Amino acid sequence: MAQKATFPMLPGAHWWALRKKFKQSIPGVVTESYLAAALNVQVSSARANILPYLKDIGLINKENKTQELAKAWRDDDQYANVCKQIREKIYPEDLRTAAPDSTKDRSTIERWFARHTGAGTSAIRRMTQFYVILLEADVKKKKETREIKSKETKKQPKEEKLARPEKKVISKAPGPKVPQSQFTPHSGDVSSVLPGISINLQIHISADATPDQIDKIFESMAKHIYNK
Repeated sequence: MAQKATFPMLPGAHWWALRKKFKQSIPGVVTESYLAAALNVQVSSARANILPYLKDIGLINKENKTQELAKAWRDDDQYANVCKQIREKIYPEDLRTAAPDSTKDRSTIERWFARHTGAGTSAIRRMTQFYVILLEADVKKKKETREIKSKETKKQPKEEKLARPEKKVISKAPGPKVPQSQFTPHSGDVSSVLPGISINLQIHISADATPDQIDKIFESMAKHIYNK
């Protein structure tokens, strides 16, 4: 039974980035330091997670020297054939025949790796992703992957600040308008500030009251009642 280390788990981002570096200038020897600088990873990560897979694939040999396959890998016209050679070299025929379509057979590929490696979910997903890259064998997928990644990494717009709820101003209903005719401009007139009041007074004056006393009575009434 195949072990987990048998099948490469090279991330797609590293696959395409390294191919771009090889297209610019192919190194004679691929060291862990070269990979760390080229892929912007730690040397320890390059040593454990990249270099062994490049040897399994056949891009470099045991002495880390680049092979003819790596030169062909750089060429767009030869890329599909290189992917086919890698598939036939590394993966058993039963996987290749059971899952020939990368879009329809992804779940089949995952189940195959799970059954034949006993690996965990994360490792199975990584094995499947790399196998799908080889199965697609399409250099155009590099552009599509980069476009998708750029969309995902775009800075999300900041959430708009929630508008404060407007304070509802409850206005008192205006009272009934009073016709201006009911008001008089006279500042001292009680009728200018008070509604009209009818008062009936009964005054009992003694028959023997003098005229002066009667005048005083009415003068006092005017003072207290009419404020005059």
